[in-house]
Amino acid sequence: MQSTTYVPRKKYSGSLFYRLLLSFIIIILLLVSFNVASFTFFRSSIREEIIKNSSSNLETTVASYEKNIALIKSLMVSLYFNTHTEALKNNPQQFDFYILSQVQRELQNVLASNQLYLYNIIYFFPKRDFALDKDGSREAHMMFSKFYTSALYPDSFWPAEVAKPAQSFRVYPSAAFQEATSFSSRTIGTFNPVMFKSAALDSFAIFALLDSAQMFEAFSHFQRDADFYILDENGSETFAATSRTEPLKLKATTTNSGYYWEGTNYYFYKKGAETGSTYVLIVPLATITEQFFKLNVFMITLIVLSIIIGVGISILFAKRFNNPLSAIIGSIQQMDRHSTPYVTPIREFNVISQKLHDLFLTNETINRDLITKNSLLKHYAYLNKVKMIHTDIEGAKISIDSDRPYVIVLYQLMYIDSQLADMDMDPNRASYYIKEFVHSQFIQTFKDSLTFQIEKDQILTILFIDDSEREALDALLLDIKKIFELDASYCTVTIAVSPVYDNAFAFNTAFEYTLQLARQRKLGEDVQIIREKENLPPDLWLTPANMKEFTANLTSGNAAITIPIITKTLELAVKRGASYAQIAELAKEIVNLIIKTLYASHNPMSLLDEQRNPADSLRNCRTLAQFQQFFEELLTQSAAGIRQKKEATDYITSFVTSYVNDHFGSDLSLDLLADKLNITGAYLSTYFKEKTDTNFSDYVNTVRMNKAMELLKKTDLKIQDVASLVGYYTIASFNRMFKKHTGLTPSEFRRAQL
Repeated sequence: MQSTTYVPRKKYSGSLFYRLLLSFIIIILLLVSFNVASFTFFRSSIREEIIKNSSSNLETTVASYEKNIALIKSLMVSLYFNTHTEALKNNPQQFDFYILSQVQRELQNVLASNQLYLYNIIYFFPKRDFALDKDGSREAHMMFSKFYTSALYPDSFWPAEVAKPAQSFRVYPSAAFQEATSFSSRTIGTFNPVMFKSAALDSFAIFALLDSAQMFEAFSHFQRDADFYILDENGSETFAATSRTEPLKLKATTTNSGYYWEGTNYYFYKKGAETGSTYVLIVPLATITEQFFKLNVFMITLIVLSIIIGVGISILFAKRFNNPLSAIIGSIQQMDRHSTPYVTPIREFNVISQKLHDLFLTNETINRDLITKNSLLKHYAYLNKVKMIHTDIEGAKISIDSDRPYVIVLYQLMYIDSQLADMDMDPNRASYYIKEFVHSQFIQTFKDSLTFQIEKDQILTILFIDDSEREALDALLLDIKKIFELDASYCTVTIAVSPVYDNAFAFNTAFEYTLQLARQRKLGEDVQIIREKENLPPDLWLTPANMKEFTANLTSGNAAITIPIITKTLELAVKRGASYAQIAELAKEIVNLIIKTLYASHNPMSLLDEQRNPADSLRNCRTLAQFQQFFEELLTQSAAGIRQKKEATDYITSFVTSYVNDHFGSDLSLDLLADKLNITGAYLSTYFKEKTDTNFSDYVNTVRMNKAMELLKKTDLKIQDVASLVGYYTIASFNRMFKKHTGLTPSEFRRAQL
């Protein structure tokens, strides 16, 4: 047999260390080449990205400006048409100083917040040479010639603008305003005057001074050397933040938004939808060139550092990897001395691959099977815990019985039935999709998390974490909340998060606590995350007096009284911090009370026979306004049905109710109204009782008490004056009747409102 001669290779040709080092260096060079090629390729598009960034910044600024102008316009409209302003406009002969003080207080309250960037609001009556602002009232020519004087806006400018009939709202160019009195002269600031008035009325207007510099500082997101202009619909400049001296002229071919390059500048422009103004951003080309230079320097530095660090780490890693590998090979060879010959140039890898390949495949198969079965067993065990189902699974020691700390996250889903119907989807299927989404989000960060559906509208997630991981959980819940908010039009979600529990045997207690957290949801269509338990108010909302008044007026079909009672009851519940569940339960009780009252008075709600069930409508109410709208419609329909059942026209009852509501402060008696109707007092009393189920005296007292409550709540009048205004000539009789009606004395009622 011929012997085989072993021919040795080069000293280091088969060494794992040098092969690893060479491989790492090749990879580093490939990555560097890729980075260089990527930088060369993408540098051509960086200019476009900078242009997009400038356009995006301009759009953000325009949106902020337009939104602020819209809010200011809405504010000026509300001020122009509120009760006190109407009183001033409708009484041109003489101003009521009480109303003037109320208007001044309203202006001070509005201007106390600087969110709209308003410096002042001025009520201007040009024909009376009168002006009123937050600091007081004075002659108009003195206000605009001394306290708010400007070269661009002399005191003759303001009456001339009010006299123009075609405009009702306008934002004027910014200008510097000074205060020039006999004692001092100082610059107040740079403001854009804003005017609002009726196009058909030249005797009154509201002017606002908009702080131009503060608005620009708050809304602009531009680089330091950029120029910014605001042009009105005629192309005139209304504001500028620039160092340029020459006036700005855009190309005549510009559209509503876009950009163009002219000279050494880029011109970005966009037209606002609310004001019609054109916003212009001018970015010098030198800025973009400077950014390219900085980017080149940064990339070259980064590539050089990457090469140096990569080579150093490669050498260190290759050494660390090669040393323990020799010991591993020795251990494997002791397990099986009949190793197969290697088939690759690296001897160590051949030995490891041959000895571990089969073990790896077998272990992977077993591990995958165990993971799947253990996951199913966990879901089954936790679902039994939630449902309180006892099982006798012996030997199944899963994590539910361990002492690992855990947190429970409960998702309470409230669907909008009409939206699901439009999507052709039932709640069970929608909940399944939501459960899969939640599971996919949690499993990426918390590998041991379990997510499963326990009811058609409830999803549960169990996380095995401690207090140190709460920040990661909070961040993940905020991301999930943002995604849920995108689907708020068809599903309202409440996320209840329990504290960290250490004892697995307290799981049922933890789950019940999380359910109680979910029941603390407040009104609203937003996604709410609840972590802390709070004390909810008691469920007693309707007082016996309100209940009696409500049922009496409901039976008589008087929606004008029943609707405010329910509206105020709901507002009171929200003010006291009631949860959504409490509000919903209160709404159900009110609906049941309406139905019982109508049936008791032989007025069945036949109007609901062809309408949607009230329970379905209540289930879709999320906000206070929706609950109030629901009861307004329900009570209006109920009152209409009741009145329809009664006589089509009831002149006597209508006359009595109208007269009482118009003359509640005067002396009211049956004989007085009977004389006006040419009937006897006894007949009127019997007739009114039969038609309204209310005594005449009770009705008068109810109207007077409602008006008294309104005056005590909305005015600072003395209680004795309120009593006189509502028809009581002695304070004792007024106090006695008020406490009988509300359960409180007038003083206690006013303190409760405050």
